[in-house]
Amino acid sequence: MAASASATDVWRVSALYTYPVKSCQGVLLAASEIGRTGLQYDRQWMIVSTTTGRFVTQRQQPRLALIQVQIDQQANRLTLQAPSMPQKLHVPLIAPPTTASTTDQQQHSVRVWYDTVSGICCGASAAQWLTEYIGKPVRLLRKDPETPRHVSRYVPADCTERPQAAFADVFPLHLTTTPSLRHVNARLARPLEHLNFRPNIVLDSETGQAYDEESWKAVEFTGHEHQGQQRQRRQESWRLLVASRTPRCSMPNVDLATGQMHKDGEPMATLRTFRCVDPGKPTFVCFGMQAAPQHSGPTIRIGDLAWVVARGHHELTEPL
Repeated sequence: MAASASATDVWRVSALYTYPVKSCQGVLLAASEIGRTGLQYDRQWMIVSTTTGRFVTQRQQPRLALIQVQIDQQANRLTLQAPSMPQKLHVPLIAPPTTASTTDQQQHSVRVWYDTVSGICCGASAAQWLTEYIGKPVRLLRKDPETPRHVSRYVPADCTERPQAAFADVFPLHLTTTPSLRHVNARLARPLEHLNFRPNIVLDSETGQAYDEESWKAVEFTGHEHQGQQRQRRQESWRLLVASRTPRCSMPNVDLATGQMHKDGEPMATLRTFRCVDPGKPTFVCFGMQAAPQHSGPTIRIGDLAWVVARGHHELTEPL
């Protein structure tokens, strides 16, 4: 089947990021399989306070922005390193099976906003390393693969599989575009990076308009070898279903180079003057879009083309 598309409907994948440890640095990928919980390893680990039982993010500990994360699949190892920490932290990408007698792998339930999520403790050495760096008692949890966390709100009707998330706030995928970031930066004294908004998929287009993504309902991805305006639907193409705008917290105020929160409240103070755009939540600053694959299993690559195939209205009518 062939279809034509206007130039404004054709975008290209310019960056892919996975964030293995929630609120720590992201990892730039050339390609990734898209699983039930999004890009490979995305938000599969999370830091939790041993005092309150709540998850810890850059909102409370902006120095988390300085923790670098490396993925070594061949060695089955996730590595964390941070300033002032002489040793690196290594945890297995694929952990051994848990047993009742394995105290280092105790199961914990933790709230991630409106959901209760099951995690498995990564052990005393991980807890000690992170506690020393943060300065408060914490532990590292790995998402329990045996207890799925299903997305329950704003699920697109066309999803053939009910979306799941690991420790992401809500949806398995977060999308931003370069024209929108460019529009934001034109109004800020300190320009931002896409990483300030922690997207998984970044799209760019020479003709794309800022915030065009806020009208998208479905985007079809195809291989990057397709250069022309004729779109050939292929067996390996796949669809991303766009669910809602992304309300923003204070994390964009963290300076990613220093790990400190900007004391002047920027950029959120300026964003409040022109990015409170969702008709259902008119006081929420929004940037980026929450999304889920129509089905799991496809591979996304930098350079892939993205075709906007359905548009519609987005409105936050309940908590995301």
